[in-house]
Amino acid sequence: MTAHVIEVRDLHVRAGEDESVRGVSFALAAGEIGVLRGKGATAVLEAAAGVRRPVAGTVRVAGTDPYERPGAVRSGAVWREGGLFPGLTVAEVVDTWRRWTLDPIGRDDALRLTGLTGLADVPFERLTPVRRRLLDLALALVGRSDVLFLEDPAHGLERGDADRVWSVLRFAAAHGVTVLVTAPAEAAGARAVPGLRAA
Repeated sequence: MTAHVIEVRDLHVRAGEDESVRGVSFALAAGEIGVLRGKGATAVLEAAAGVRRPVAGTVRVAGTDPYERPGAVRSGAVWREGGLFPGLTVAEVVDTWRRWTLDPIGRDDALRLTGLTGLADVPFERLTPVRRRLLDLALALVGRSDVLFLEDPAHGLERGDADRVWSVLRFAAAHGVTVLVTAPAEAAGARAVPGLRAA
């Protein structure tokens, strides 16, 4: 029997002032990529990541409630807005993030995993949208994350750039990281979690 890393049972979460999502249940094992699609997907992702309190139901990440015990599980998150790091180079951004993280991976490893090795000295402002997204992903990986939560990681990217982001996620999953994302469509190596119904 496969142990589940993320377990969501009968989740009810508010997705906006006049909208909520009810009855969402799914489970993901280590190394799986799950895709949330439809209305309320971001609210479900936020509940799983521990940044939004459910109205009812349960969320467990490695057996713990992520809202009640933030930081109990090594996890990384990438939100659609992404980070803004004016005045810093790629290397400086990663080094700063590493200083805030217990037992981080090395800067060179984070850049290699996301294909940013040759851009260490490039100022953040000169990065293309895909490279900014890959930098966000590098920061999520710095903490040796067992779980990644990503809001539409390929949003606004051209097909080839989106494929690059997904290849990094598949690489992480192949090494045991559980990945939960919101996305408008499925990608190779990922599976859709049960449909969301706005109530």
